[in-house]
Amino acid sequence: MKMHKEKYEELLLRFAKELHDVGVTDDMKKRVQDSYERTPNIAAIAVNDVIKKVYYHHDGYAIEAKCTVELSVKTAK
Repeated sequence: MKMHKEKYEELLLRFAKELHDVGVTDDMKKRVQDSYERTPNIAAIAVNDVIKKVYYHHDGYAIEAKCTVELSVKTAK
């Protein structure tokens, strides 16, 4: 039986360019890797991160915008 950890590594390497284009950071990939190293047969791992954030405040008004990326790796049927 192939362990989930090996499959997760294979998927992350296979789709590395697409993950980069979406905005997945190296830190997010490292957190996923750390999770499946602790529990190699886990069914799902998810991490999210705010990669860009702007905040404007003027004359009693505030505008805030965030770009959030979520990375989830899970078994699917």
